[in-house]
Amino acid sequence: MPLILMANAGVITATRDAAPTAWRRLVGYLLRAFTTAAGQAAEPLPDPPTPRPMYRALLRTNGETQ
Repeated sequence: MPLILMANAGVITATRDAAPTAWRRLVGYLLRAFTTAAGQAAEPLPDPPTPRPMYRALLRTNGETQ
């Protein structure tokens, strides 16, 4: 569980300004993985952020400004 929380915190930190809902996709993947492992039907994943906000988040992570 701590690893999952750390991964989600990293996504939130990296994308909070440029793609503030990107964390939902990670949580969706994780829930799908756990649900499938338990033999239940998986829910559809949330839509991914568009390329532009993700690019801005990557620039921010690398310490670059736009």
